[in-house]
This record gives sequence, C-alpha cells and structure tokens, in this order.
Amino acid sequence: MKSDRLNALELDAPVVTRASRLLATLTHAFRNQFSNYLQVFAGTGVRLGLQAVYFFILANTLSLNDMGVFASTSSTGIMIGCFSGFGFASLAFRASAGKRRTLGGYLAVFYASWLIALPLCLLASLPVFYFLVSSSLSLTAFLLIILVETGFWRIVEMIHQVNNGLGRYASASLVISVGSALRTAGAIAFAASGHHDVETWSAIYFAFNLAAMVVAVTVYQPRIRLRWSTPIFLGRMRDALLFSVAYCASIAQNEIDKLVMLSLADQRTVGIYAISTRIIDFTSVPIRSFYVLYSRKLIIEGKNRNQIGRSISVELLIALVSTAGLAALLVALSLWPDLLGHNVAVATQLFGVLLAVPAFKNLLEYHSELFFVYQHMTVRAVMATALVALKAAALAWLLIHFDNIVEWGVWLNAVYFGLYVFSAASVYGSIFARTDR
Repeated sequence: MKSDRLNALELDAPVVTRASRLLATLTHAFRNQFSNYLQVFAGTGVRLGLQAVYFFILANTLSLNDMGVFASTSSTGIMIGCFSGFGFASLAFRASAGKRRTLGGYLAVFYASWLIALPLCLLASLPVFYFLVSSSLSLTAFLLIILVETGFWRIVEMIHQVNNGLGRYASASLVISVGSALRTAGAIAFAASGHHDVETWSAIYFAFNLAAMVVAVTVYQPRIRLRWSTPIFLGRMRDALLFSVAYCASIAQNEIDKLVMLSLADQRTVGIYAISTRIIDFTSVPIRSFYVLYSRKLIIEGKNRNQIGRSISVELLIALVSTAGLAALLVALSLWPDLLGHNVAVATQLFGVLLAVPAFKNLLEYHSELFFVYQHMTVRAVMATALVALKAAALAWLLIHFDNIVEWGVWLNAVYFGLYVFSAASVYGSIFARTDR
C-alpha cells in the first residue's frame, strides 16, 4: 500500500511541475501585459487630466456661441485631417509593430505625403467656411484652426502611434502628454489674456500646437534613418487611401454631428452639444489605452479560433466600463452641479440623458479597430460611410421633429443602438464568421 502511494506521487510529480510552470508563465504574461497597460494608461491618464483642465478652462472661457463655432471648425479639421499624409501614418504603425526594418521607408513616405496633402486639406475645408461659419469667424482664424487639426496634431499622433507599435510605451505616453500639456498651457494663456473671443483663441491654439509638433519631432521621433521608397509610395497608396476614407468615416461618426447641428440649430445649442460629447469622450480614455495593447496583440497573433467568443467578452467589458464612467460623473455632478464650471453645468441637461451613448460609441470604435487589425479596409470604408450617412440623417430628423434639447437627446440612445447593431453585423459577418467555422 505504501509503495502504491509513492508510485502515485511520483506519477503526479510531473503533472504538478507542469501545472506550476504553466501558472508561472501565465502570471508572468499577466504581469507583463498589466505593466504595459499601466505604462500606456499612465500617459493616457496624464493626458486625461491635462485635457480635462484644457477643456474646462476653454469651455468656461469661451461663450457657448463661440464654443459652438470653434467645435464645428475643429470637427471639420479633424475629419479632413484623416487624409493628412494620405493615410500612411496607419501603415507606419503596422510597420513599427510587425516589420520594423521597413519603418524608415514608411516614415519618409508619410512626411512627403503630409507636405503634399496639407494644402489640399486646407482647400477642402473652404466650402464649410463659406457655407456655415463665415458670418461668425474670419478666414484667417478658421484656417489656423484647420491647420492645427490637419497638420500639427497629426504628426504628434503619428509619433505617438509609432512608439506604441515599437513597444516604447513610455515614450508614446510622454509625447502625447507633452502635447496635451502645451495645449493646456495655451488654454491658461488664453484665459489670462483678457480677450476671450474665438479669434484670439485661434492664434493661441495655433502657436501652442506648433510647439507641440516641434517637440514631438525633435525629442520623441524614433532615431531611424528616413529612406524614401517609391515602391512603398506607389504600391501601398491604395491601402493608405482606403484607410483614410475608412478613418474619416469613423471619425465623422463623432464629428459630423456638429456640422449637422450648425446647419439646423443655433450656435448655442451646438456649444452645449460639443461640451456634452466631449464630457462623454472622457469616459473612453481607459478603454483606448486597452485598444493600443489589444490591437498590437492581434496584429502579432493573427486570426485564431473562438474569436467571436473572445470578442463578445471584450465588448461586454467595454460597455461596462463606459457606462460606469458616465454614471460616476453624473453622481459627482448631481452632488456638485458647478464642479466643472457654469457652461458645463448648463450642458448637464443633455449628457445626463445620454446614458447608453458612451457604451455604443466605444463599441463602434472597437469595431473600427478590428477592421484595421484584420485589414478589411474596403469593408470598413463602406460600413463607416454608411454609419455616417445614417447618423447624420437620424440626427437631422430629430432636430427637425423635436424642439426640446432633452427630448432629442433621449432618442440619441436609440440612434446609437441602431448604429451598433449595423456595425456588429458587419464585423461578425465579414471578419470572424470564416475563422470560427
């Protein structure tokens, strides 16, 4: 009997050893991933704090009318700026994550494309100026804001993405944090200037964002020799432009609202809406830190089985964190209504009813990440364009049929739910269906 017990223990020993090693491996992997997340979130958390200070100073220094004009102009620049560099920033990120030897070529092509695209982006913005904002803003101020969004900040974001792709999360966090700090310094300078109009703000906004771009290029750009590559420029132009179209449509899901509203509502309403959506965006910051690591992981791993089950689990986590973030903010504002300033307190009437919007907005962004990772760029472009058209039409219908801002705000939850269902059907039908068979 004793001998049998000893034999059993000897047989079980390798099993125990393998289990111990597996547990140690999993623990080590979790620690590495959690450490990486903390590095990414550290920069994102700092960025969140700086952006919050920047936003609250600006939202309570500009009038609601001027806030509406600035937000609409900035949204125009953000959408058009998706074509900055003709989309080669996305390919530079892929190269940094998977094919580092080609990164110098992709960076050189990006900068050349950026120079070519910049005047085209400025030209493309002019119809918006003449049709929507010429009565409220000078052409010089308008172009300064557009130049920041289509030019300066795009380079800051590109260097941030490339550092993330290389796994240099500390550098990536620093470049975006320094840029956000300079923007915040600009807002403080604006508040202290004594001239609180949008014309003054446009000049300050231009100067501080130019400084952010210079710091990003000189300090944080990876020390890689730039090598012009005609094969990359010509051979990957189609993929880069497809990304630009898809990215523009994806960004337009968040930004087209302000232009639709500016054409159908007054500037004050646009200002309230801009403040509300910006507050909601703050709830997505922890999730975007996760996207960085998750996208890089998927690019390296490629497709595998049970993708649908894993993706649905990720969606549930995103929805939970998004909703909890907004709920916490609403509780804080119910206790201290003027915590974030008078203009934000006015906007509470709107974002207080947008309970489901943060979750669905972040899930739409997650779907866009999946399309990018698995290189379904054509489907992403078509789907994202359809989402923009549907959302613009739905918002226009709400503005026409409901006069009260809270009433159409409530219906926005249903609009975002419909957009999510359409997007989810596209993602799970085109990407994961074949993988999980």
